[in-house]
Amino acid sequence: MLKRLSLKLDRKKFLSRVTKISVFVWLACIFGVFAIIVYVTGIRKELFDKMPTVFVFSLLGLIILGCLAFLVGVISFTTQLIARKAQKKQNIFIFLIKLFFILAILPLYLLIYILRPLEIIRRLRHGGFKELLKSLHLKPILGKIVALILVGVIILPIWIGGYAIIGALVANQLGYITEDINIAGTGSMYPTWEKGTKGKSNKELAKEIVSTAGFLPYPNGIIIGGKRYLGHTLGRGDIVTWENDATRELTSRDGAEPAGLLKRIIGLPGDTIELRDGVVYLNGEPQKEPYIAKPRSTFGEKFLKECQVVTVPQDAVFAMGDNRKGSSDSREIGFAPIKDITHVLPLEKQKGKLDKNWRDTTNDLADTAKPIIDRSRFVELLNEKRKENGATPVKYEPKLDASAKIRGESLLKHNSIQEQTSYDVVSSAMSKAGYWNSYVWEWSLEGYYTAEELVEDYLERDTTDAKNVWFDKKFDDIGIGEVQGELNGCPTQLIVVHAAGYTPPNYEGEDIEFWKTSLSRLREIQPSWKKLKEHKEFYEKNKQDVDRINEIISIRIANISTIVAKMEANQWLSTTEQKMIDQDKPLYDEQKAIATRLNSR
Repeated sequence: MLKRLSLKLDRKKFLSRVTKISVFVWLACIFGVFAIIVYVTGIRKELFDKMPTVFVFSLLGLIILGCLAFLVGVISFTTQLIARKAQKKQNIFIFLIKLFFILAILPLYLLIYILRPLEIIRRLRHGGFKELLKSLHLKPILGKIVALILVGVIILPIWIGGYAIIGALVANQLGYITEDINIAGTGSMYPTWEKGTKGKSNKELAKEIVSTAGFLPYPNGIIIGGKRYLGHTLGRGDIVTWENDATRELTSRDGAEPAGLLKRIIGLPGDTIELRDGVVYLNGEPQKEPYIAKPRSTFGEKFLKECQVVTVPQDAVFAMGDNRKGSSDSREIGFAPIKDITHVLPLEKQKGKLDKNWRDTTNDLADTAKPIIDRSRFVELLNEKRKENGATPVKYEPKLDASAKIRGESLLKHNSIQEQTSYDVVSSAMSKAGYWNSYVWEWSLEGYYTAEELVEDYLERDTTDAKNVWFDKKFDDIGIGEVQGELNGCPTQLIVVHAAGYTPPNYEGEDIEFWKTSLSRLREIQPSWKKLKEHKEFYEKNKQDVDRINEIISIRIANISTIVAKMEANQWLSTTEQKMIDQDKPLYDEQKAIATRLNSR
C-alpha cells in the first residue's frame, strides 16, 4: 500500500517538475526572442532579412523550442488536473479522451476550476450570501485573481489564436479563403469594373490593373468517396477565370503576354444559347441582363453567330464579358471547359459591392433600347483617334450616309455582307448618292452601336487590317448607314461606313508621252486625208471610206486632246473620258483598216 502511494506521489512530483521546467524554458525562450529582436533592430540597426544567419537560426530555434516547451507544459499540467480528480486508476483510452477534451476547452476548464461556481452555489443555498462572505479569505482570493489574469492574458489568447489558425487552415484547404485577382484595364467587364486609361493600346491596358477582387479557388470543398462536398456549385452570373491554349492564343494577338480570361457565366451545362437582334436567348427565353454595359449589345462572333442555337456541353460553360462590344469571349473561342476554371466569384458575393453601376433593365427588350449612332460624336471620337495616329481629321458627309445606306440595303438583300467590295461597286453607290471621289473605302458590321461603342470598343478590339484603314491619311469625308433587315432569316442591323478622299492620279510619264505622240501623228496626217475630197473622181468612188476615216481622225483628235489635257494637269479622268480611252483602240483599228483599203486603190 505504501509502495503504491509512493509511486503515485512520485508521478505527481514528476508531472509537477515537468510543468515547472517547461514554463521556465518557455519564459526563457520568450526572453531570448525579444533579446535577439531588440539587439538586431535596436543596436545593430538591421532588418530581419539582412541580419546574420546565426541570429536567424537562433531566433527560429528559440521559437520552436518555446512552442514545444509550452505544449509539453500544458499537457503535463492538464494531466495533473485529471489525476487530481481521478479516484482510481483510469483506463488509458478514457484518460486520452479526457485529456483531448480538456485541452480543447482548457481556458474554459481553468476558469471553472479556479472559480468553482458549483461550490459557490452550494454555499449560497446552505448559508446565504453572508455565510459565503465569511468563508472568503484574502490570500486565496488574491491567488485566484492572479490565476484568472494568467488564464485571461496568456492561455485564452493563445487558444483563440490557435483555433483561428486551425480554422483558417481548414478554410484554406476547403477553398473558402478568397484570393485577390487583378482586374486588367481592357474594359471587357465594364461596368462591373472600370475601363483602363483612355488612349492606351490593348497591350498596355492588359498590363494596367484597375482593381482587385476576392475570388474563391475552384473547385473547392472536400472529396469523399470520389464525390465533392461543401464546395461551390457554378451558377449563372458567377464570374470565373480559366486558362487554356485557346485563351493564351487569343490574349497574345496584340503582342501581350499569353493569359487566361475573366468572364461571366451565361450558360450552364445543358443550356441552349442563341444571340438574336442583340439579345441573349437562354433556353429560348430573352434575357434582361443588368450587368451588361448596354442593352441590345450582344452579337455573334466566329464561334457563335447570329441566330445560331448551341447547347452547352456537360463539361463546360458559356461565358461572356459584361462589355459585350468590347469583349472577346466564348462567342469567339468557344465554351470554357470546367476543368480549366481556376477561380470563381459567386453572383451573391457581387451584390452590394460590384452592382453599383448595373442598369435598370425594364425597357431592355423594347425597340427603343436599340441605340442610334450620333454622327457628330462619331466623327469627333474618330478624329481624336486619327490625331493619335498622325492622320488628318475627316468631316461628316451626308451624301456618304446615303451611299452607305444604298450598299447596306444591297448587302442585306443579297445575303452577302462578307462580299469583297471593289472601287467600282462602292463608287457606283456613291455616284447614285451624288458623290464622287478618287479614293474610297467601305467597311460593314452587324449590330447596334453608339458612337462611343463603335470607336472606343469595337475599333480598339478590331484585329483585322481594316483597323489601319480607319487612320488612312488620304480620307477627307466619312458617312455611316444603319440598315435594319434580315440576314438569312435572322433580324439584324447592318452598319456600313463609307470613307473617301482625293488623291492625284500621278500618271506615268510614258503614258502621257504615248497619248501626246498619238495626238501629234493624228494632227500630221489629218490634212492629207482631208485633201482626198479635192480629188473628185477618187472621192466619188470611195466617198464612204474617205468620210469615215476623216470622221475617225477628228473624233480621236478631240478625245485624245481632252485626255492629254487632263493627264498633264494631273487630274482624274471622268467616266466619259475613261470611255474615250476604251474606245480609242477600236477606232484606231478601224482607221488602219480603211487606210489600207484606200491606199491599195
